[in-house]
Amino acid sequence: MKKGWLSIVGGFIVGLILSYRFLEYNGWIIYKMDQEGQVQSTVKEMDFNLITNSFLLMAASTLTIYLTLSLIETMWKRKSR
Repeated sequence: MKKGWLSIVGGFIVGLILSYRFLEYNGWIIYKMDQEGQVQSTVKEMDFNLITNSFLLMAASTLTIYLTLSLIETMWKRKSR
C-alpha cells in the first residue's frame, strides 16, 4: 500500500517538475476592444496540449516509480532468502 501512495505522490511531483522544465505554456490571450480601440477586457485561456502532456508526464513518472519500487522489492526478497 505504501508503494502505491509513494509512487502516486512521487509521480505527481516529478511530473510537475518535468512539465515546468520541458513544456512551454502557449496559452491564448484574447483582447476585447471597444469602439475607440481601448482594451475593454482580457481573457486568458489554458493550453489543452499543456494540460494533456503534463498529465501524461505525471502518469509515466508514476508508472516508472512504481515499477522501480516493485523491482527493488522483488530483488530484496530474493536476496533475503
